[in-house]
Amino acid sequence: MQNLMFREGMPNRGNQNLRMRNSVPIGCLLFWLCTGSIASAQTNPPALDQFSPNPLEVTTPDPLTPTNESLSSTQREELTAALDRLNLEAAAKLQAGDGAGAFDIWFRELRLRRYLGPAAEIAALSRVGSVAWSSSKNLELQLITKRLQAIQKQVRSQVPANTELLPTLAAAFGQVRAKGPTVEVYQEILDNARQNQDILAQGQLLKAIGQIHINWLSYDKAGPVYEELATLIQENRALFAANSVVTNPAVVAGNGAPPQPVTPPTEVDTLRQLAYVYQQSKQPLKAIAAREKLASVYLNLQNPSAIPPLKIAIATDYQTLGQINLAAQYYQEAYNLAVPIQQYAQASEALDKLALLYRSQKQWEPTLRIYQMQLLLEERAYNFYGLMNAYDNLGQVYQEMADYKKALEAYQKGLEVAKRLGHRQEYFDKKIIKVNKQLQRTS
Repeated sequence: MQNLMFREGMPNRGNQNLRMRNSVPIGCLLFWLCTGSIASAQTNPPALDQFSPNPLEVTTPDPLTPTNESLSSTQREELTAALDRLNLEAAAKLQAGDGAGAFDIWFRELRLRRYLGPAAEIAALSRVGSVAWSSSKNLELQLITKRLQAIQKQVRSQVPANTELLPTLAAAFGQVRAKGPTVEVYQEILDNARQNQDILAQGQLLKAIGQIHINWLSYDKAGPVYEELATLIQENRALFAANSVVTNPAVVAGNGAPPQPVTPPTEVDTLRQLAYVYQQSKQPLKAIAAREKLASVYLNLQNPSAIPPLKIAIATDYQTLGQINLAAQYYQEAYNLAVPIQQYAQASEALDKLALLYRSQKQWEPTLRIYQMQLLLEERAYNFYGLMNAYDNLGQVYQEMADYKKALEAYQKGLEVAKRLGHRQEYFDKKIIKVNKQLQRTS
């Protein structure tokens, strides 16, 4: 088998002896790698600082540098094997606590990976960049990111552009947690998908971009992305519904998030994300609009159990906006929808929030009526904890109304339930003592 020949510096083709002295069979080279002879001069290298030369741009001759830039398949295999051993050597150094030595070897490996083409180099940069990020090697991370950006620039300058490299490049930027470049590359891929009128690919990419913005807490930028995705799905419902499984590589979404497989986007997930984004960015009106659309989708999907929580969330948004009447209307709707399907927890939550709403407005009569409804509901659901809390709330309202006799009655019933549960008995005892004192003062 033909051995791969390596050079130390520029060969003098007029001097055969020099060429032979500088040519090393791969078998000998691998022996040197295993015994550490080649790396011996690099033992305990100094750590990188801001004044250090960029190790990815070092031009010092390397024994592993191929004599020809165009490699045969055998030469590629031999060089790949040698570089894989460098990777293992670097990993071992890192494991032993020699971070500077590890990255010195890794940077050497990365320089040489260029001879195997951009795809191999990007994959290696991604791998080492991930280690740099997890090891808090910020300067090393910056240098790797800078190299990836240089490759990105080269890809853009090619005519025609090598679009096959873009997904790998985007994933690599994700590994080094470079949010801006990651989104930039995905946007390029998205533009290509639009030109090709690939609807499903557009959906996948919009979902990936939106998730990146969410992971980086960029809710203001995530909103328009999910709006576009929601519109795309609404206009192509049948296509997305049929697209139940799509093969897609894992995407590193950034900000510490682990690689996530991008599953096909659905209208439900998209609208849920949209509502979440608007909630986090404190845009309640837009959150309401997204939840209203989502409720309609659930209705079409014949999924009524998902609607009461949405109604409660919409009511809460209206309450935040100070639109009390609309908030009360949606709490009531949530209750009315939840009871027939025996969703008693949601029904009780709706009543509780509705009662608190009226209570904050000092509208005592509707507050009392709602708590009485809640008592019946908790009895029906055999929820003794809920029943105990309802009696407690009822007693508090009567106290606020200075109707101490009815307050005492409510607390006494609450105490009976508390005794059955073996919980909060002391609390109700104190409440009863206090109300009795208030009764004595008013009698």
